[in-house]
Amino acid sequence: MLLSTIALSLFTALAAAAPAQDANAARAIHPICLAPVYTGTPPNITAITPGTAVTGLYVSNNDTTTAGSPAILSTDTTIGRLEFNNGTIAAYMGYCSPFYLQIGTSAKSYKPLTWDFTEIDNIWDADFDKIITAKATAAHKASSDFLACKPLRSKYSDPWTLYLQTGTDRPVGDCATTKLKVSKNGLKLAGTK
Repeated sequence: MLLSTIALSLFTALAAAAPAQDANAARAIHPICLAPVYTGTPPNITAITPGTAVTGLYVSNNDTTTAGSPAILSTDTTIGRLEFNNGTIAAYMGYCSPFYLQIGTSAKSYKPLTWDFTEIDNIWDADFDKIITAKATAAHKASSDFLACKPLRSKYSDPWTLYLQTGTDRPVGDCATTKLKVSKNGLKLAGTK
């Protein structure tokens, strides 16, 4: 009881000392949060289509502080933990609040994927050890096809930008069509078997 009172007092003092932030501003600085501790191997989302340049690359975020940043494929993953609730994909990337994988709008059949702090329900059919499918909406048909693209003259080490593919249009540049699969969850709450 004494320990929880001290922890609550510390959290309250730190939160009060933290500068006020606009709820719509990018979250660059976060107060300390009390979150469960996990052990084991974090899950990831991987491009799995054999014979493409992106096979084995991980879905990631090259800017884990800014809402609306593009989802990318790269050799590294920034995802620490995944949750799938109400048709969302929530990725914890070092903060207590998750980024949600969102489908952007476009007049083309490829729709940009971004990470955002806003939860929009019922857009994904996803779970551990399963291929990800975007559910049909008024803006696009259901699809489990994704495009990973690099602009012309990009470097080999540059990440691939991700799009949901709902037709046959393609951005200018080097693109690969792939499926995305969530790995098995290797995390468990610390102290559990």
